[in-house]
Amino acid sequence: MLPAQGGSAAFVEALVWALLGTLAWQQWRRHTSAAAAMPHTAAIDTAAHAIVDAADAEAQQHVHIVGSSVNIPDMSASLQAKVLVSEEQQSDPSLLAAVYDDMAAKFSGHGLNLPAVAAMRQYFGNLEGSGEAVPLDYDKFPVPLPPGAVRLGVIFFQECNRQLAELVAQAADEVIAALPGGCKSHTNKPSHYHITVYMTSQPHTLRPDPFNPASGGLRLDGTPHEQAESARPDPRQLMRELEAFRSAAAASGAPRFEVHRLLLADSGTLLLCSVDHTGHLAQLRKRLRNAFPGGPPKQSTIVHASIARVLTPQQLTAEQIQRVQAVCDKWTERLQGMRFDPARIFHIQACALGCEQTFTTVQGPRIPLPFDTAGGDGALAAKR
Repeated sequence: MLPAQGGSAAFVEALVWALLGTLAWQQWRRHTSAAAAMPHTAAIDTAAHAIVDAADAEAQQHVHIVGSSVNIPDMSASLQAKVLVSEEQQSDPSLLAAVYDDMAAKFSGHGLNLPAVAAMRQYFGNLEGSGEAVPLDYDKFPVPLPPGAVRLGVIFFQECNRQLAELVAQAADEVIAALPGGCKSHTNKPSHYHITVYMTSQPHTLRPDPFNPASGGLRLDGTPHEQAESARPDPRQLMRELEAFRSAAAASGAPRFEVHRLLLADSGTLLLCSVDHTGHLAQLRKRLRNAFPGGPPKQSTIVHASIARVLTPQQLTAEQIQRVQAVCDKWTERLQGMRFDPARIFHIQACALGCEQTFTTVQGPRIPLPFDTAGGDGALAAKR
């Protein structure tokens, strides 16, 4: 039976997701079967990279389906550089650690992804002259965004482990100092260090109503400015969104994070990458994806905090790459194994509930949403 005309877009989108998911699963099975005869470490590495490749290929195809407004502004190059992993991989510390090692090796071997670095510049001012780059307020974007257009749930790790945040800030200063003179960058403050859990509306993929499977209620015609203005959320929907976050957090056990590596991704972003020894973060993200059928399709899947960004789209020399990598490796040795155990996530929203007004800073009133104190369901044994 054909779907009703009003639901055809959602039906087609769901069908495409199902087909892509089947293909990704088949690809993963082929790689894991081939890896079965390898030594254990090599098998983990091969299977992990297969999952990344399959998931990334799926997301890159799907992100341009109707309703994904990647041209407000155009962040396609940045999205394509984003590393994605499966739910199973998020829950397995060994597989996730292998992905981080691969990300570090990619920068060490090839340097920066210049189109991705250039795309990120759209979100910053003071890109010429002295001083560091400054993240733009959303209403100062190339296509200005209305209040409440960007909304997300995050974990702030400074409140869990202040010593870790202080050490990471020192590491960031050393990495930036290792860059060539004249290279523009931006460094986040320790109070802004966060792990993104889920974004109900992104700067490049706007969703005024993430409960609406049809592109999150975003206007799909008109000029970019008209589309952006249509991303202004209804206050009643914001309250409903907050309650969905609250319910998902309350149904999830608290994750237990352990730092694995500090790395400069080829996108130009300095990342603190961790693993979760419980699997609870992957479960929470899945709950939120199910709660928001019209949410942005491309979400964070690794466990990372963005510490700083390189914003000069100029390739580094081999010597410069090695110098930066050496600093990252030195700090990885010091930070690896440090733990932080959050008790809650925070929802950063808009209107009467507060607002994130500036890119990357996650500034604004924070609404705490506690995890299930009883531990949630499906906890995994720690894999060391």
